[in-house]
Amino acid sequence: MESSADALQSLINIISFEKIAIIVLICGLAWAMLVGIKMSLDLLTNKLPKYRLLWGRLYPFIRLFIWGSVITYATVGIIAPHQNVVLAMIGSISIVIGLATQEPAKNMIAGFIIMLNPPYRVGDMVTLGGHYGEVTKLEWSVTWLRTFDDNTIMVPNAEALKTAVSNANSGALDEMVAIQFHLPVQVDHKKAMALAKEATQCSPYTFLNKPINVILGTDFSFGQHLQTITIKAYVMDVRLEKKFISDINVRVLDAFKNAQFYDSQQTF
Repeated sequence: MESSADALQSLINIISFEKIAIIVLICGLAWAMLVGIKMSLDLLTNKLPKYRLLWGRLYPFIRLFIWGSVITYATVGIIAPHQNVVLAMIGSISIVIGLATQEPAKNMIAGFIIMLNPPYRVGDMVTLGGHYGEVTKLEWSVTWLRTFDDNTIMVPNAEALKTAVSNANSGALDEMVAIQFHLPVQVDHKKAMALAKEATQCSPYTFLNKPINVILGTDFSFGQHLQTITIKAYVMDVRLEKKFISDINVRVLDAFKNAQFYDSQQTF
């Protein structure tokens, strides 16, 4: 049986200039195809924003399938190595897997696990590495987030698997948002809750197909006992979360001031 060195030499011998040229051409076609698919998905996102999350999640799997097919075809169909060469390659791959304790390999393996059993997908609003934002891109080694401050955050995939992941919408276009208000204890809490719910229903960002819950609580803040009104409602699109919160704050505070629940001298 040939040694590993002989198998490597055999691999070098079967790789001709013509085969390399064909492999490069196939890789170029695969890259052009992925660019075209990405442009098509972006166009679909603009035309059918309701299905934005679906289009965004298709691309990582399409990319994985195309490059996997290219690698398989280039190895089996073009290079067609001898059995001993295949065994030598398997041994080399085993060594690479054994080195998975190194960060780049760990991140790539973690990325593969995330794609197969995803704790989050493209379009989800998640907390990763202490940053909260939308998953805009899921690559082999890193996950890209865009925060509401318009910052782009790169989180290594190995880090994402090591820590707890908070997913606000888990694949849905809408998400629940909690907004809290403080009021003096003497305020009519039933009227306050009714006004808060009515104001939330009037917001153009509220997803009315899901329930609006208004929860009453108590708190000791600002040196006095207060009652809290917490609104739990769904925003129609995760990207509108901050606009939704601002709009609800304006509407509810206006309603409370009109009802004379507190005057301009009080701060809560």
